[in-house]
Amino acid sequence: MSALPAYDRPTRVAGRRTQPVGRRPESTRVSLQRPVPVTAPTATRRAPFIAVILLIIGGGLVTLLVLNTAIAADSFTERSLSQQIDQLRLQEQQLQREVGTAQAPAALAEAAAELGMIPAGAPSFLILNPDGTTEVVGPGAPAVPVPPPAAGGDE
Repeated sequence: MSALPAYDRPTRVAGRRTQPVGRRPESTRVSLQRPVPVTAPTATRRAPFIAVILLIIGGGLVTLLVLNTAIAADSFTERSLSQQIDQLRLQEQQLQREVGTAQAPAALAEAAAELGMIPAGAPSFLILNPDGTTEVVGPGAPAVPVPPPAAGGDE
């Protein structure tokens, strides 16, 4: 075995000695002594990139905060509006009950009596003949006022 590593061992091709495998010519050889320290110009080139990244992250966080605040405000508004809708629905139902009560026949008769109206009698109809004469069909009785109920009841 050879004392040289495998990549430094020279190779032979048809009796002729060639450049060792894995070796570069002296002009392209890289020095492996010590790494080159990072200097100030490299750090100053990174500073704008880092600032941009931090600005993007900060802007994203501020945007998330604004969106969360807007969503919270909208949820409070939604809750308030839904409570108003519930109150208005109850009010609508109450008004529909009042209208239904006012449209009942007994309520209509009472309201008409308060206005001084009396129940109509039997109706009669006028028929116009082709020659221009008219004829009355039906009994045609006039309306009779109903006496008001007694106020005291015991008298």
